[in-house]
Amino acid sequence: MKRIMKWVLAATLVCGASVFTSCVDNSIDNPVVPDHFINEALMDKTVKPGDDFYMYALGTWFNSHKEGDPGYMEYYDSINTNEVEKSLFASDNPLARHLVRNIEAPAPSLNEDVKAVLDYLDIQKPTGIGMLLTEIGKLQDKGLNPIFSKKVDIHMQSHSCQEIVSRGIQTQLVEALLGTKMTDLLKSSYIKNILTTIDNVADPERTKAAGYEAELEERVSAILAEEQLIYATAHGGGDTSDSDRQSLWNVRDIPDYTEAGSFARSRATLAGGGVEDEVTRETLWEAFHPMAGAIFDESPAFKKYMEQKGGITTVLKTMDNCYDYLRYYAVMSVFSYMKATYAGKSEGAVKSEIVATLKQTSPFLMNKLSADVLRKMGQAGADRCLTMLEKLRTLFRQRIETLDWLSDATRQEALKKLEAMQFFVGVPDNLSEGEFTLDEGNTLVEDALSIIAQNEAIRHNMCGKVEQHVRAIIDYESDYSVRNASYAPDMNCLIILPQFISEGLFPADDEYTQYVAATVFAHEMTHGFDDNGAKYDERGYLRNWWSSESKAKFEAKQQEMIALYNRMEAYPGQPADGKKTLGENMADYGGMTLAYSLFKQKKMDEGLQGAALDYACQEFFLHYAKLWLEYPTLAKKKVLYLTDVHSIPQNRVNVIVTLFDDWYRLFNVTDGKLYLAPEKRVQIW
Repeated sequence: MKRIMKWVLAATLVCGASVFTSCVDNSIDNPVVPDHFINEALMDKTVKPGDDFYMYALGTWFNSHKEGDPGYMEYYDSINTNEVEKSLFASDNPLARHLVRNIEAPAPSLNEDVKAVLDYLDIQKPTGIGMLLTEIGKLQDKGLNPIFSKKVDIHMQSHSCQEIVSRGIQTQLVEALLGTKMTDLLKSSYIKNILTTIDNVADPERTKAAGYEAELEERVSAILAEEQLIYATAHGGGDTSDSDRQSLWNVRDIPDYTEAGSFARSRATLAGGGVEDEVTRETLWEAFHPMAGAIFDESPAFKKYMEQKGGITTVLKTMDNCYDYLRYYAVMSVFSYMKATYAGKSEGAVKSEIVATLKQTSPFLMNKLSADVLRKMGQAGADRCLTMLEKLRTLFRQRIETLDWLSDATRQEALKKLEAMQFFVGVPDNLSEGEFTLDEGNTLVEDALSIIAQNEAIRHNMCGKVEQHVRAIIDYESDYSVRNASYAPDMNCLIILPQFISEGLFPADDEYTQYVAATVFAHEMTHGFDDNGAKYDERGYLRNWWSSESKAKFEAKQQEMIALYNRMEAYPGQPADGKKTLGENMADYGGMTLAYSLFKQKKMDEGLQGAALDYACQEFFLHYAKLWLEYPTLAKKKVLYLTDVHSIPQNRVNVIVTLFDDWYRLFNVTDGKLYLAPEKRVQIW
């Protein structure tokens, strides 16, 4: 963000000004109240707080910056990400040196990279369903998941790590293309370019044959249809939605399981096949499923996926289409590592994009290579963060104990869950076991394929109960270099990554910014009690611990929260989707509630009262707005509306503040677009 470190104090605010008449009480002997706010240079006091508190707090910054400028957190994200990237390129770790050498090597041609993929995977053209299933199984063993996904998952009722088969997981690029609602024409152009390159490598005479272009269009259409079908069933879109499972990520209501460590692919996917040349639910079950009663039978979405007109059973019967799809999928899996596709971009941009892709491909590997700089980044803030988390837990406990809408039985269950919640802050001293090796003669694309396969093997070694592998699962799944914090309901643990406890975002000498950062920590804590997290118990098991009366009241409060956001806009002319963003909105509310209460109590314990206390509390609300300072483009807002479960930054501030009685008093809000009557101010935790 431009000039973010050059913010200056400006424009004196007289405490007797009309907007702040309620903040002054000269009859009380207090410390001298400053005559301006710390970030006053950001503010636009021509905006009424009750109309748009976000722009009141930050409007001058917006008026002096261009659309698309990154904001407060993005600034530090950029600094820290660059630091991690530089450490990789300067590392003396042999694996890091190997990767850097390939990242910086001259770009192979696209044909050379595609040939490397095809040679490495050795995909054979299937002559029947048995052979097709064999080829799919071979790709699964190398960590790729065309059509069907084989992965280790968590059984919510037993907490065993299980190997299951579900709907196919697309490559990152395919996910991006389909997830952003890109036009079919543009999607088709990607598919066409890749198929043409594959043909140039594997069968160049084919591209010269008469009618090639018309044939190519048909092949592209078949792949696009297959992608859209898999994507729809995996993401709950259209007629293939699996609505009962959408709010419970990873849940499989499967009565019988086999441990991941003892699972072997069935004979149908081994060399030679063993399935008749007819695709049915039964033959696919025989090929891919370890035991009866698994997701093929339990999932309505998968049943639709199997049986609808034009569905997978139709696609799989056309061997040429399947062969196209398997090879296309394989190339797309490592497309972002093909340097020839970055033509026109600067060397620095290409390096950064490839490093970012490596972090997506294997966070675990990249965590290992960057562990030292990441530990250093969060070292100073780790202990302070843990102390803050325990204070927030204590305050949350006190609030739960006094909530009048909870039954006694539900209250005790909530307290048990809160007490059992684990906190993981920063990077551990020792990352979990699991090593990678890369052949000296590999190209970058071959490295990527090897990393994907090794990643899969490490994941499949995590067997047994989740409780035995919590740290390993976090190490494996979390990219420690990103600016993020999260809550895992299936493990009842809260994870704060190094960037959020770095000096920029959690400074030791800036109490306001420190406590506003605590809204993020408390946000994650509250996720354990949002609309989804509240379905899991203290062990992370999927279990209903609610009395019917408390659950009804809780769901009524959720509907009130949805309505509050539905009255806002995601972008001009588009109402916000309060239902889609419910979980994050509830966590924002809980995070602000806990952190503000903790901050205010600290100031009162220090002896502040009257005008001095009001000033400190005003600063807290203004700093909270600054935390979400960001100037997204309209195009980005439209994409986020479709893909993001968070509200836009402006709504994250403007709705949350209206739920606090103090905000109305501190900023003299008695009317305006944001004003809520006291009985409309939702209170949950």
